[in-house]
Amino acid sequence: MTRITTTINDKHTRLVIDFADEGIELAGETLIVGDEAKALAYAPFFEADLRRHNAELFPQPEMPEEMPGGEE
Repeated sequence: MTRITTTINDKHTRLVIDFADEGIELAGETLIVGDEAKALAYAPFFEADLRRHNAELFPQPEMPEEMPGGEE
């Protein structure tokens, strides 16, 4: 996942989160009121929202089967 910030003006910053490096064709973009630091502070929340709203694109690891004789 990569985070890209672009300063629009002294009050706005564009935040783009791209998952191409994970082999997932998904990118999200939002406009932040504030500077690059504010955009980067918001990035983890934006990333979590993108992952949650597009959960079908992010396969979850399979749970291991229970081993026989686990309870003795």
